[in-house]
Amino acid sequence: MDDGDGLTQEVASWRQLHETAMLEIDLEKLPKRIAEAQKAIEERVLVLARGYAGSGAEKDALVDAHVAMDDLKRIQQVGRRNSAGRVA
Repeated sequence: MDDGDGLTQEVASWRQLHETAMLEIDLEKLPKRIAEAQKAIEERVLVLARGYAGSGAEKDALVDAHVAMDDLKRIQQVGRRNSAGRVA
């Protein structure tokens, strides 16, 4: 299903969740945002792996998004450890 911008709902969904996670500034909400984005990315990868539509550009974007979510998750975890070690 095309949303009028040339993107299917599935493509728009994982991209929106990825963007939401990348822009989240609330450290309490960040783990949930990352998990939601990772799940949507992984589901889309499975769809494409089964041979359904999808362009080379989308596949490249999925790889980049997956790496970015892994990096963001690591940064969030380091930040949490660092703030836990601080004394107020």
